[in-house]
Amino acid sequence: MRISALCLLAAASLAAETPLSLTLQTRSSSGRPVLVKEQWPPSSTAVIVCDMWDLHHCKNAVTRAVEMAPRMNEVLEKARAAGVLIIHAPSSCMKPYEGTPARERARTAPAAPRLPDKIGEWCKQIPAEEMAVYPLDQSDGGEDDDPEEHEKWAAELTARGLNPRAPWTKQINTLRIDQEKDAVSDSGVEIWNLLDSRGIDHVILMGVHLNMCVAGRPFGLRQMARNGKHVVLMRDMTDTMYNPARWPYVSHTRGTEIFVQHVERLICPTITSDQLIGGQPFAFSDATAGKKRLQIILLGDSTTEAGFPKKHAPDEPQFEDMLRIKLATEGDLPPCDVCNEGVSGEFIRRLLDTRYDKAVKTKPQADYIFIRYGINDIARREKFAENFPKDFREMLARLRQDHPKAMLIPMTVIPYSATNTHDDINAAVRKIAAEEKLAVFDIAPRYLAELKKNPDGLNYRRFPLSKIPENLRPLATPYITPEGAEPKVVVMDNRLDGLFGHLPGWAGDRHPNLAGYNVIADETAKWLAPVIRKTQAPGGH
Repeated sequence: MRISALCLLAAASLAAETPLSLTLQTRSSSGRPVLVKEQWPPSSTAVIVCDMWDLHHCKNAVTRAVEMAPRMNEVLEKARAAGVLIIHAPSSCMKPYEGTPARERARTAPAAPRLPDKIGEWCKQIPAEEMAVYPLDQSDGGEDDDPEEHEKWAAELTARGLNPRAPWTKQINTLRIDQEKDAVSDSGVEIWNLLDSRGIDHVILMGVHLNMCVAGRPFGLRQMARNGKHVVLMRDMTDTMYNPARWPYVSHTRGTEIFVQHVERLICPTITSDQLIGGQPFAFSDATAGKKRLQIILLGDSTTEAGFPKKHAPDEPQFEDMLRIKLATEGDLPPCDVCNEGVSGEFIRRLLDTRYDKAVKTKPQADYIFIRYGINDIARREKFAENFPKDFREMLARLRQDHPKAMLIPMTVIPYSATNTHDDINAAVRKIAAEEKLAVFDIAPRYLAELKKNPDGLNYRRFPLSKIPENLRPLATPYITPEGAEPKVVVMDNRLDGLFGHLPGWAGDRHPNLAGYNVIADETAKWLAPVIRKTQAPGGH
């Protein structure tokens, strides 16, 4: 009778709670966001604040934590008031909290009847991550300080009597610890016991640093996920240890975004702070953005967009990634961001009439804009000889107005084969560029030279399933892709040529595969690198 009464009391308590309304975001295998709405009971939910220390060996990391902490404290206050358990986990900093109610609340939590294996250890990978490419090179520790500033910071920490490699002493003071309700622990066992004893199945992780502590600590995302907790990352209340001078050579902000996407696809869902406290998700200010990066925009059709490689090889570096990385390997160039705004099927008139204002005008001020149109223009735009130059000039005028500092770079289109070199289109591009006094980047010769080495080596295979003999279709089953009214067999390379290469038109789709885009990226970087050196030099133009 007593047990039944307790169950009824617990049920009544849960019914009286106002649930947390959350929108969880994961990613499909192709990288597309997937949203699911859920209601979480506060009494069965905990927030774990990971390693929001008072100090860090990376000065920029301290700056970012200080900037993020006030918003994080707002989130904690709101969650606490709703009935969520707040667990502060500043690792290796338990001494200042010894004997406090919050520390004792975690230390004395009843032992869980089932303690997961290795819950007291770091977890550097879960099975879902084993076959994926780790998204950031953090082998240097991820410090993004200017070397001279970092040396001064280390000296300052040493002068304070602190270890410059591990100067943290406690949690940052901005985050209030409620001694009547919160808990303090850096132990995976203690935190698991605390969650288990309170029947907490839902966990929100926030803090730093995502690619290290937040994901890997004994109480981090991986351990919570693999041991059955419904865990989410609050993706705008975190930061990474990532140095933009390392692969994949993106900004620090973009590096964090990339690791968040890795989490969403392979570890657990994410949410944002505005779901609890309203307003907009938190974003670091320009003051923490790091060194100025050159902005490169790519405009064009499907041969620029690289839609099929993005869909069928999402883990591989894409066209824009390879261009950015190739420029970084030059060693003496400023860091670059590359924004690919190519769209399959697009021609200039369609760009101007449908999406220019959203896709191009609103982009950060560009330094270089590559323009590769013509294949769809000649196929879809009436009176090509008259309208293509007219449309091209209108586009150039708008780009000059909206990106006045940008170097505009018309490109020739790529040849589809040794016989289909699109000479008519490229002649028009060269004529327009000459009249507009613009330098042309002629990609066609390099691409044609590569095609002559291997005529089908730069294009993917996209072939109608209906054209494959019935008895051979089982061989194609793993590669069938629903596409329009008729399924297609799609592969990025020649792996099926030995089976289907004899079929007429098997290699007839001439859109670039990853090998083709790597040729374009390589040649683009070779053309652009000396231009950057000249135009970015003092007094250059």
